[in-house]
Amino acid sequence: MLRVIGTSLILLTSLASAAQAGPGSDFAEFAQRLGEEATTRSRAAAQRPAAPATPLDIEDPYSFELDQFAVEAMMLSREIDAAGGPVDLRCIFRGMSNDTQARIEAINTAETAAEQAHIYAGLADLMRDAAEIAPAVDTDTDLSELNLPASCPARQN
Repeated sequence: MLRVIGTSLILLTSLASAAQAGPGSDFAEFAQRLGEEATTRSRAAAQRPAAPATPLDIEDPYSFELDQFAVEAMMLSREIDAAGGPVDLRCIFRGMSNDTQARIEAINTAETAAEQAHIYAGLADLMRDAAEIAPAVDTDTDLSELNLPASCPARQN
């Protein structure tokens, strides 16, 4: 009986934690998983640096997941924008979306495995950054009183 109660308490605690997770936490977990795969692919490509590059296959689930990451990052940016969230945060996610698309293209146009190893390593770094930053989306900070621009400001050089 004690074991059943203990198991029930653990299950309730797990469910409560899951219920508190929001889109930022979910996105962070997704990014972490993608980053781990990017690291694995980087290491594999680095072991055969002079070999011809292998473009992402359209049927490769990782290719689909990278596209999905780019779309979800842009959606988070737009959600933050619609909520009047911080300019920096919405710009970061918009940049992550664009950067992911550029890295997919770079993987597919690389000529050697060494090039791809470098690109995958950069992708792993991007995913680590995303996993670190994304939970900020779930904060309760009320930003409705702030008058922020609706899009990322132009870069100033």
